[in-house]
Amino acid sequence: MSVDYKKFFREIPEFLKVLGFENGYYDENNHEWVTEFLPSEDLTHSNGSIVQGGFVTGMLDAAMAQCIMFKSNGEDLPLTLDIDVKFLNSCIPDHKVTSRAKIIKQGKSIVFTTANLFQRDDLIATASASNKIIKFKF
Repeated sequence: MSVDYKKFFREIPEFLKVLGFENGYYDENNHEWVTEFLPSEDLTHSNGSIVQGGFVTGMLDAAMAQCIMFKSNGEDLPLTLDIDVKFLNSCIPDHKVTSRAKIIKQGKSIVFTTANLFQRDDLIATASASNKIIKFKF
């Protein structure tokens, strides 16, 4: 299922463009929010060969936040309270990465999420986060 981002944003935020955001959709079979990014060489260190970990973290954080926003029909705005990332492999530029995020537990004002980032069928990084929810105000 594809999502119209105008439902959540007036336009795609600049930070998602910087990360190389290409698409986002809900995988109903696995109950996961899927985001696709194409990180550019501009996000690298090590002579342009490895995407810097902060950008990898940003991709995971964005996927978890979008999952919450999608599941709430755009009514909840998640503010990340903490995020724990484990880097398992290097992320290389100019190759698509896919993040799969889901909600683990949701209370009235706190949501716990998790996400995995894949590139070329390799698990690049995993993350878990705690998010405070505020109501979206336009």
